[in-house]
Amino acid sequence: FMPTTQSQRNLIARMKLIPVQALIEDRKLLLIDDSIVRGTQLRETTEFLYQSGAKEVHVRPACPPLLYGCKYLNFSRSKSELDLITRRIIKDWEGDASEEVLAEYADPNSDRYQKMLDEICRLQNFTSLRYHRLDDLIESIGIDSCKLCTYCFNGVE
Repeated sequence: FMPTTQSQRNLIARMKLIPVQALIEDRKLLLIDDSIVRGTQLRETTEFLYQSGAKEVHVRPACPPLLYGCKYLNFSRSKSELDLITRRIIKDWEGDASEEVLAEYADPNSDRYQKMLDEICRLQNFTSLRYHRLDDLIESIGIDSCKLCTYCFNGVE
């Protein structure tokens, strides 16, 4: 779990990174992370890798985009859904989006979803960004979807 203040999180993120130049310089890198919440850590890591000589930085989060704050476990320090990078982008583009519009952003087959990913990629300075699809994630777990909580991904309770 992360510290409560952004400045503490930033410091810890920087302290964890010790570049091995021979593994970074002139390389195309692939980063895998559990999720992108605010985008702070990955953005700083990406910049750090470029400063250390990386040619490209591709990102593959292990879960679908987080569109809703967890209302059950409160595992995140987020106090607002606008802490989520996805919701900040949606707010900038749509204002206060309806549930129907949010459902489009959760649908990996929609134009809105792809535009949101493109914007995250641009803001974070990633070479590419691909998320797991929720339907694929559910299938890979092997449990009936009605027995899984997917609220943070699609808002379904």
